[in-house]
Amino acid sequence: MFSPEASMQSARSSLRNPRRRPRNDSDGLQQQHRRKRSKLNADSFKEPSDAHVNGHGAALMNGHAVQSVENSVVLVDMPVREKKAAPKRAPKEDNGLYLTKNANYTVKKLPGFPSALLHPSTPIYATALPSAGLALALTSDRALVWDYSAANGPTKVVSLSLNFGLRASEPLPLGAIVRNGPTNDFGVVAVAPSTGKIGFWENIDSADTRSLYPQRQQGVEGFVKLYSGETITNLIDVEHAGYVLVFSSGRLAQLTLRDSQGRPNIATTILSAPNGSSGSFFNFKGLLGGSIRKTIASVKARTSQSKGHMEVISVTRNGLFQTWDLSWSGQHNHQRDVDVHDGILSAVQADTAPETRSQQDVHVLDFAIMDDQQQSQDTVSVLVLVALSGRESLDYFLLEVHLSSIVGTISRAIPIRNFHQSQLPKEAMGTLLLPQPGHTAYVQFPGAMFITSLAQPEESPEAQLLADSGHISLPFQDTVYFHSGVAVSGHAMELSSRKDRRATVLVFVQEFGLLQIDTLPPTTDDQEKDRLKVTARSKLEQATFFSTTTGNIIDFSIKSRFSFSEEETEQAALAISAGILSSSFEYLEKVTSSLDDQFRKRAYALRILISQLQTEYPTVSFQTKWRLLWHAEKLAATHKLWNWYQDKLLDQQGHPDAYPEKILMHDIVRALNERYKTAIDPQLGETDSIRQFFLKDVDSIQTLIPWGWFYLRAFYIKQSKETRSIMQRLSEGTDVMLVTLDTAFDFRKTNIESYGLEPDCLDDSILKPAHGYDMLPAFWTSSHNIVSSIRSLIDVGRNLAVENYEEGYQEILAQKIGQDNPRLVKLGCRTHIERFQWALAQSDEKTVAMGRSLKDEWNNNVRPAHIMGLMEIGLPTEGMTLAEQYHDMPTLVDLIREESNWLESEKANTRSKMEQAESTVKLNRIKERIRGYFETYGDTWAVAFYSKYIKENQADQLFTKDYLNQPALTKFLRAEPSRVRLAWINEVCGEKNYDAAAEALYEAGSQQETNSWCQRVEFSMAKLALLCKNEAKHGGNQQAVSDPGVDQTKAAKARQTMVRSIAQQLEYTKIQEEVYARLLPIITGALDDDSAVELLMAEYGQGRLRDRPAHQSILKEGFESLVHHKVIDPALMVDVLTLMNADDSEEGTTLLEGDEFIYAFRVLCVSWKNIHRTTRDGMLKLVWKRLCIKEDWAAINETKDVADAKIQDTLKHTAVVRALRSIVGSAAKDANARLLMPKGVQSLLGAGGTHGELCVRFAAEDLREPIIKDNLLDDDILREHITKHRLTEWFVQAFNVSKTMYYQGTGQQGKPQTAPGAPQITSNGGPPEMDAEMAQESAGSETFDGDEESGNEQDIEMQDS
Repeated sequence: MFSPEASMQSARSSLRNPRRRPRNDSDGLQQQHRRKRSKLNADSFKEPSDAHVNGHGAALMNGHAVQSVENSVVLVDMPVREKKAAPKRAPKEDNGLYLTKNANYTVKKLPGFPSALLHPSTPIYATALPSAGLALALTSDRALVWDYSAANGPTKVVSLSLNFGLRASEPLPLGAIVRNGPTNDFGVVAVAPSTGKIGFWENIDSADTRSLYPQRQQGVEGFVKLYSGETITNLIDVEHAGYVLVFSSGRLAQLTLRDSQGRPNIATTILSAPNGSSGSFFNFKGLLGGSIRKTIASVKARTSQSKGHMEVISVTRNGLFQTWDLSWSGQHNHQRDVDVHDGILSAVQADTAPETRSQQDVHVLDFAIMDDQQQSQDTVSVLVLVALSGRESLDYFLLEVHLSSIVGTISRAIPIRNFHQSQLPKEAMGTLLLPQPGHTAYVQFPGAMFITSLAQPEESPEAQLLADSGHISLPFQDTVYFHSGVAVSGHAMELSSRKDRRATVLVFVQEFGLLQIDTLPPTTDDQEKDRLKVTARSKLEQATFFSTTTGNIIDFSIKSRFSFSEEETEQAALAISAGILSSSFEYLEKVTSSLDDQFRKRAYALRILISQLQTEYPTVSFQTKWRLLWHAEKLAATHKLWNWYQDKLLDQQGHPDAYPEKILMHDIVRALNERYKTAIDPQLGETDSIRQFFLKDVDSIQTLIPWGWFYLRAFYIKQSKETRSIMQRLSEGTDVMLVTLDTAFDFRKTNIESYGLEPDCLDDSILKPAHGYDMLPAFWTSSHNIVSSIRSLIDVGRNLAVENYEEGYQEILAQKIGQDNPRLVKLGCRTHIERFQWALAQSDEKTVAMGRSLKDEWNNNVRPAHIMGLMEIGLPTEGMTLAEQYHDMPTLVDLIREESNWLESEKANTRSKMEQAESTVKLNRIKERIRGYFETYGDTWAVAFYSKYIKENQADQLFTKDYLNQPALTKFLRAEPSRVRLAWINEVCGEKNYDAAAEALYEAGSQQETNSWCQRVEFSMAKLALLCKNEAKHGGNQQAVSDPGVDQTKAAKARQTMVRSIAQQLEYTKIQEEVYARLLPIITGALDDDSAVELLMAEYGQGRLRDRPAHQSILKEGFESLVHHKVIDPALMVDVLTLMNADDSEEGTTLLEGDEFIYAFRVLCVSWKNIHRTTRDGMLKLVWKRLCIKEDWAAINETKDVADAKIQDTLKHTAVVRALRSIVGSAAKDANARLLMPKGVQSLLGAGGTHGELCVRFAAEDLREPIIKDNLLDDDILREHITKHRLTEWFVQAFNVSKTMYYQGTGQQGKPQTAPGAPQITSNGGPPEMDAEMAQESAGSETFDGDEESGNEQDIEMQDS
């Protein structure tokens, strides 16, 4: 540190008291002799111009190892020859490996670190002299010095042997690099903490040389005596005053390295306070009364007002600041003590609840002297690191304290918020670093480096609101966390340059190397608000680009350390993802010889981004996950497209004749609108628009790829360019679509789970319906342009491929386009499905309508046509595979049929045995395929397969053995009522189920048949099937006939019901045939069916119907059905029977010889259960009403001078008596016939006059109104007969006459009796209530109302109304 000349001058100066000599401004340092040029130039250690200098030209220091030429041990003025152009050191940012970087600071690993110190078995203590670019590391036995600023690592490492004899369990030596005045020679001082041994090497170069000669002395040795158990904890550089040793007992001692003559010499002097003892160094009284009872937290130094002196400031953990004035010769003077413990405690407890303040205590951990230009020598501003500890809490603060001679004032308290410890330590620890220019402070905590800005918050309304609410506006704070096990071995602070004013610290990490942390000055720009706080984007960006750096010791996890909202996290993730796509980050190359590698880096960054997002950050929304996935899909697809383009370029270079046009990529990028691409800037050397797109415009890939078709259509097909050019562009346009979208869909399927989405939500890489379409914007893979262009490419590509191949023109390219067509068809299916499924889930009606239309078009036209089109290019198997995938069974059936027919044709037309055998093999494969489809697709396939035969009128093929699958066929035919005409054949031939066959035939006849003749045949066959069933039963089972006492099963009861229903239906068809037979003479006499209807209306639609158009319309409708052999509804048949020739006052031909109403009642009886309840009740009354008004009751009621026999004879020939006689006879055989009897003549009024009765038959009200009007006209006639002609009484008499006639007809003798089951008529014209008797009669009982158990016969008593 000292030169000989400087030592003598210093010695002379020390003999005189400098206070006795008046000082002049001209007094200064002595001129030095010319010395040899240093190997380091003047700019190597230039002091920053903005460092504050006091009146004596000494820069203020904070006590750390930051040294300069001016602050060397001896102050000299050395003349240095000025150079014309001093070479500048290369920027340090260009060296080393960045471990993290953000808008405020960077952390990088410097390359200058000896590999010998990276071994796990070599613990070190390290420090540095940044002004010289030298670093020092001490092991237990050696000291190593090297140039850490070397760009490519240290070229030379000076190793010095330490003769301390330390054991591995003892603390590592402490040390520092010593500057020897202006000679630019550097020495090393080392101290053994546990033994007190001290070693000093005046010049490391000469020391290194002397190490080759062990017999020569290598340095100066000394020691300081320690108390038992005492150790040296720190070595503080106090510049020209030497060093201060800090002892674990609380003592401080000054260490000087030269004597008064400037020769190397080690001396120590204890620093004693005024209350200290004046005894010897080891005086016991001094031990008890001195400063050793205080625990020293930190010691710092600054220059003193006294020339050649330094001011040393220490602080205890309890907040006691002590100040000494030290000279280079070892003299010291205690100046002041200031206790700020209470002030610190009050400042940090401002926001603490009063009841808990007594449970807390504060400790000073470290401090640094602030570079405050306003302070004087009597006052000093310090930044203090304190810890506030409670029972279950530990908080850290940075305090700005102004120390005067008697008191300390706290002007500002900065809580440390953005630092989190997973577990509370037993003892708070932290080291404060305040590098120049002092705008940023660093706190070295165990396992972390805390960074905070010291900028004063600007006055703003927001800050004022925070202050009013009891909160303060904090400056920027952040923490760099290290992985567990990372140990810091030392640190140093670099000097700031005038240009960038960065605050830089060096951190030595055990087994890793040297870190450099640079922090920019605080921002003053309102546009850089993100620099004022830690943001989700900053943290996520750092983790994305640096978390996977090889050997990175920084822990980027934010769990329990930082908290960000979901919205902020989403915005950050999307912004970073978009930035990666556009290569906006400086970590991604803009100029590269291998864009493929750059794509890989971007893809890797996206993977890290989503990984960090999933593991460290709040769960983002469903929409954000999909948008991030889309970004990754686009990048993967664009990467694949770039590789395709590169392969095309190489192929074009090798086969230029095969490319009549440039590769498509040039034209589609050029044709792309400027909104979707970044223009090239020739001034920046950008010349390649294609590379520019792939570098910066990946997000526009969905706009680019449809241009493969648009450009072909616009500039080639429409302009009729030569076929070679069209085929080339068609092939390349197909490739662009396939390469891009197939890659995107494959990426989605493979990586869906990585993005926090359920893998089951996809079907063939397409999001399933009802899985979130309504929350998403339109998918980029299925835009309108993409869907339409793929559809066009499929059709045009297939047609041109077939055309060129058949003409033998460009066969290879045609084959290639044809072979790509199945993939393109599949891609078209994917995009269509995704498009319409998304549209159908939207809330906008217009979008939903578009989706519905697109779905219908795709299902009915696009998909079948595209898949069937593969037959044209000889790819039926590929078509079948696609039809299978999309469960398009009708198209699959068409493909199977077409291929089978083609193979059958080829087999029949060829004479080659080999070709015939090949066709046979393929046909067998198709048959196997068909059999497999029945098992795989079940009903879906069976319906499509069998329906095809029915539609093509080849129903007979259903039962051929080649394609017969009996269970599937049975299920198919039974599934739809419309197939019953085939189902009964299958039931008989295939299933041998005659009951089912009968059911099918009955269903066909009753529900589906429209032809009356066919209906009768079907009912007859149903009856025959049931007879076959009985025959099969009796033939196959010869056991005893079932006991009638045993209850019948439900099946048997249902079978009996069907037997009765078939019999009734056959009866009804027989009636219709009889009616038709009666009308046949008129029908056969007509020219055609229409004229036959007119003739029938002219014959039977006269009389009362002339004034009733509604009744005429009904009758005409019935005649039309009869003429055309249509199945007639029972109600219509009743109308036909009861309306014909209704006016008996006119002579006319009766259709059924006066038995029309008997037939009408027969129709009602057999079809009673087949007619709706409201319809049949009203219809029954309407029939009786029409029957009653048919007779001339006025003439019958005229009994004057008429014999009883004549009256009886007249009644016998009325239609009412004939109808009643028929009903009485039917009731004797069928109890249901009793339902045909009216409740009374009076109840017939109003029949057919309500909408409720007719609404089932006639749905429209305008149809019912005229019918009701015509029906009500009969009420007037009926009412007149009741009131004026005693119709009620005559109806009773008619009933009695009908019974008598029935009995006489049955051959019964004696007095007429009530036939079993026959209805009765009371005097009011209706039957009595006999529910019990009806039940008995239905069960076959012989008793009925009026019978006696004794069997006596009696007549029905008629009562007067």
